Amino acid sequence: MFGRRAMPKKKSHSRPEREKNKRAIGQNFWQLLYICEVMMVPIAIIGTLDTKGEEVAYIKQLIQESGCSTIVVDVGVLHQPRTEADVSRDSVASAGGVALKELLDVGDRRLAIQTMTEGAKSIVRDLYNKGRLSGVISVGGGTGTHIGTGAMRGLPLGIPKLMVSTVASRDMSELIGTKDIVMMHSVIDILGLNAISRKILSHAAAAIVAMAGNGGRIEPVRPIIGLTSFGFITEGAMLVKSMLEAKGYDVAPFHANGTGGMSMEDLIDQGLISGVLDFALHEFSDQLYGGYCGAIGPDRLEAAGRKGIPQVVVPGGLDCIVLEFDSPETMPEAVKDRKVFWYDFRSGVRTVAQDMRQLAGTIAEKLNRATGPVTVMIPMKGWSEADAPGGPLYDPETNRIFVDELKSLLSPSIPVVEADLHINQSEFAELAVSELDRLMSRA
Repeated sequence: MFGRRAMPKKKSHSRPEREKNKRAIGQNFWQLLYICEVMMVPIAIIGTLDTKGEEVAYIKQLIQESGCSTIVVDVGVLHQPRTEADVSRDSVASAGGVALKELLDVGDRRLAIQTMTEGAKSIVRDLYNKGRLSGVISVGGGTGTHIGTGAMRGLPLGIPKLMVSTVASRDMSELIGTKDIVMMHSVIDILGLNAISRKILSHAAAAIVAMAGNGGRIEPVRPIIGLTSFGFITEGAMLVKSMLEAKGYDVAPFHANGTGGMSMEDLIDQGLISGVLDFALHEFSDQLYGGYCGAIGPDRLEAAGRKGIPQVVVPGGLDCIVLEFDSPETMPEAVKDRKVFWYDFRSGVRTVAQDMRQLAGTIAEKLNRATGPVTVMIPMKGWSEADAPGGPLYDPETNRIFVDELKSLLSPSIPVVEADLHINQSEFAELAVSELDRLMSRA
């Protein structure tokens, strides 16, 4: 009555299509194998199990339900844990250099936090070194955030790090430092499970599982060049970047805003960066007056020298100090009589002769300690868009003070190249790139 249903014809594939399908199946197999291997490498969960045990247990459950293994690290001190740990608080305290009993007997909260932070850092770093860590997640309030991020800062770039925190909406710059730590705001207090906290924590667990599947060491294919820049020299930095890439280098740009410069130093120490074009030394001028980009540590401009890798150094942005004011009325008293480059909510104030001498001394001292090749290149027509002929901060005489002082203090082995160009000109970018390429070829 209904007749025989026609059978679909078997689709034939051409040979190129069959080969393509085979390659796709092969790629999927290796991807699946990699994912399975990652799932066997644990994700560390750091928490104070006396106060956040319920939340840690929930995160552990979610991660394990996703197919990943876990290692729970207890950084609590005072009360009994509310869930089981894989690494006990006693072990964490011992790894931090103080026995747990001593911490309890002394009752020094600061010592306890410091000890548990160092202990957790030591433990996750040891797990990483042994190939037993695919990511780290932590959950906490103010103290827990301090301990969790402190442990994460001991790990290199590329290992997923996620902190679920009640204080994530505050200034986290000191706790994150130069690391790739992801902060997630818990929105509500972390004080037991409810409909809201379950949703936040489920997102966090899903995020760390996904990141762990794409984590691991960074394996450079080409030599990586660290390049510093900031807003007033963006045009020149972009030219430098494209020219370096044309020569076959991979370029890692760093915003010279304090954290950016220190991040570059950290990655140099990790061995990821093969050469440096320090195009923006602006952080040093801001440091003199507590400026917007001045939050640098004592190691700025030193890691490349310690490692002995080639570096070309340019005084980009030393013509100005960036401070947060936007009108004559709000201008700080200490710089009231100086030239100003009005920008946005920040303004650039001209550095003066005294600043230049101090900056030259600091920079010369650091470069003189370098164990590898260094060249200083100075664009004599200005060091930022504001320090150009006709610009509000243009002052070649003051810049000259820096140049002369620097040359008098630098080791004779460090050449200083003066170019009758502006920092944002393509000709200067070409000179700087050619010099770094020359140093790299001899390294």
